[in-house]
Amino acid sequence: MTALSLLWLAALLVGVQPAPDLALDVRVFRGATDVTAGTNVTVFKAGNRTSGKPIPEVAGGQRRIPLPAGQYDLQLVQQQDGKVIGIAWTSLRLLVDYPGEYQRHLEVLNFEKGWGALQIRQAGQPESSQVDWSARLLRADGSEAARGVTGEGYQVLVAPTGTYMVEVTRPDGTRTRMANVEVRENLTYVRTF
Repeated sequence: MTALSLLWLAALLVGVQPAPDLALDVRVFRGATDVTAGTNVTVFKAGNRTSGKPIPEVAGGQRRIPLPAGQYDLQLVQQQDGKVIGIAWTSLRLLVDYPGEYQRHLEVLNFEKGWGALQIRQAGQPESSQVDWSARLLRADGSEAARGVTGEGYQVLVAPTGTYMVEVTRPDGTRTRMANVEVRENLTYVRTF
């Protein structure tokens, strides 16, 4: 009986340990132009826009903040020459520990409506790995819709909503193609090759 009680108590104590924080990485675009460096990003618990935390800029052209899993609202304030040129809100962003994201979740936000993003990663490579390959997004006619913008262990493709082909070129010139990849408005999908 005592062993069973100790086992139950140990399980209970392990169950109440708080989950480790995840990293929310944010990149901000205006259409196809990366404006992360000129945009202040503040995160709020979903539905509570009174006390937020600014997301500091880090190396690699993104902003990062440790947060527990949950739902968040984000405020974007873009500045140019000391003047505010754009304010936007995005609501109910879900931060979850998805497999393959290494406890880091990328949200690509866009001031323009009708745009979305794809995060392209090499399968099995951690976020700190060097990107020595390039990605681009092709329309059905073969013309280029977007070139990858490099981050820590990934490239992001930002384009108007639609269905495209992703082409990844390795350093040796070999190419991998993914057909019928959908870009959805105001969402960031992860694709691996």
